[in-house]
Amino acid sequence: MKWNAFKRLFSYLGRYRIRLIFILLAAALGTLFTVLAPTVMGGITSELYDGVASGAFDWERILLLLAALVALYIAAQIFAILQSFGMSKLTARVMQSLRGDIDKKMHVLKLGYYDTHTHGEILSTITNDVDTINSALSQNLTQIVTQVVTALGILAMMFSNSPMLALIAVAMVPVSLLSSLGVMKTGAKHYARQQELLGQLNGYIEEMYNGQDLVSVFNYTQRANAEFDQLNAELQRCAQSAETASGKVTPITDLVNNLGYALSAVLGCLAVLRGGMRVGDVQAMLQYTKQFSQPFTSIAGMAGNFGAAAAAAGRIFALLDAEEETPDPVPCALPQSRAGAVEFRHVAFGYTPQRQLMHDVNITVRPGQKVAIVGPTGAGKTTLVNLLMRFYEVDSGSILVDGVDTRAMSRHDLRDRFGMVLQDAWLFEGKIRDNIAYAQSGMPEEKILAAARSASVDSFIKTLPGGYDFVLSAGAENISQGQRQLLTIARAMASDPEIMILDEATSNVDTHTEQLIQKAMAQLMRGRTSFVIAHRLSTIRDADIILYMENGDILECGNHEALMARHGKYEALYLSQFAQ
Repeated sequence: MKWNAFKRLFSYLGRYRIRLIFILLAAALGTLFTVLAPTVMGGITSELYDGVASGAFDWERILLLLAALVALYIAAQIFAILQSFGMSKLTARVMQSLRGDIDKKMHVLKLGYYDTHTHGEILSTITNDVDTINSALSQNLTQIVTQVVTALGILAMMFSNSPMLALIAVAMVPVSLLSSLGVMKTGAKHYARQQELLGQLNGYIEEMYNGQDLVSVFNYTQRANAEFDQLNAELQRCAQSAETASGKVTPITDLVNNLGYALSAVLGCLAVLRGGMRVGDVQAMLQYTKQFSQPFTSIAGMAGNFGAAAAAAGRIFALLDAEEETPDPVPCALPQSRAGAVEFRHVAFGYTPQRQLMHDVNITVRPGQKVAIVGPTGAGKTTLVNLLMRFYEVDSGSILVDGVDTRAMSRHDLRDRFGMVLQDAWLFEGKIRDNIAYAQSGMPEEKILAAARSASVDSFIKTLPGGYDFVLSAGAENISQGQRQLLTIARAMASDPEIMILDEATSNVDTHTEQLIQKAMAQLMRGRTSFVIAHRLSTIRDADIILYMENGDILECGNHEALMARHGKYEALYLSQFAQ
């Protein structure tokens, strides 16, 4: 599972393979120059020792070796800078590609994904998980290459100087790795759980933040704090366990490696006393012995970072692998007219195969008709609209718009014929002008003003600082609920669609604003086919067709007078709203 995640992650690096090759080459060359330095330094030490012993120093050779040592260090630093600079640019490009793929995926995911994942979880994947991978790549990827080249280079130099001391250093490596293997596995599990808990915590925070009014009204604050503390404490324990496990790796490997270093020092000194090695060679070997353990210690220390990265990559690729909407057909059909006729033919639908919601829905709506959809909560009113917009695909049957099956049309062409005013008045942070003109880039000024006047919102806008250039805050919290709703109506009018979908949203406003919204909605529906999800039945008495839904199916269909004359469920629902 982890290897598959890393394999897919490295495929992003493969998009920049030329740049990556140069970075790895710079890392390798810089490391090789660093590896050669102890041998040159050992040569200087030997020359100085021989000079002290003989009373005559070969200064020309000593200075030559010093110049070579300085040149090696300078060259190593130059390549290190090139490698660091190149890697930072590469990881930035890779993260840009990864975020771009996530963004594209978000636009083609089935709505069911958003139904089963909180906004906080999704945001945590896009931000925290991507940042975790970014850190792992930028800090550790070239380090692995550097450490591998270091280990190989040092190994070659050690065997060329003293095979016996080299074997001691090599023998310490498996002992060091085996002693820390169990700790590394434990740390990987804790890091995976940490990423999962982080997503849950972000989802909980987002939910509590958006519902802060209800949290306060229902005195849920203490319980919310308790639940947050519980999640936070679990995350703290898991993060602590992960860091503790990761932190144990270095001390364990250092202990084993220091034992090998001490043994090499003793045997090297004995070899000098026997005349089998020069002092400088022993010095170089001790440096190599110390350095030889560092690559394995460093790589072991990276296990925690790569464990976290593997968990993050798994969550990201789970999102990227999530089921998408059915692709648009090629070529796409396009209705010859834009009249606004709609027909449901034997439509069946269920959110899951085990729970069928609609069984055989048949509706015929002529252009310009007003269709009201009523029924108890959970009756399927919103589902009917979602099927019409192709937010969900029907299981069987077909939905036709102006005589063409919606599945034969592209989603862009289909949704271009619709306008929506929902109960949740969604506006983005930005100018009022841009919010009204949301459906069309470069919308003419006169069209924006005409839509605002039709929605009875022009006079209110002119009272704001900057008028149409007034900047709405996040969630448009700096204007009232009714004003937000009127602006969404103006936005729908500016898009000038043939078919309108309206979810009556007057329950949270005063009587005067309610009248303005009702008037604006009436203006919006004039001359257009409209589907109204009705909550107050008194507002849809003039509808051409009223659909009474229950358990996903249409039980009664007709105008107000006809349904009242049937003395059925619609009449009971209508009269219940006027009962004293």
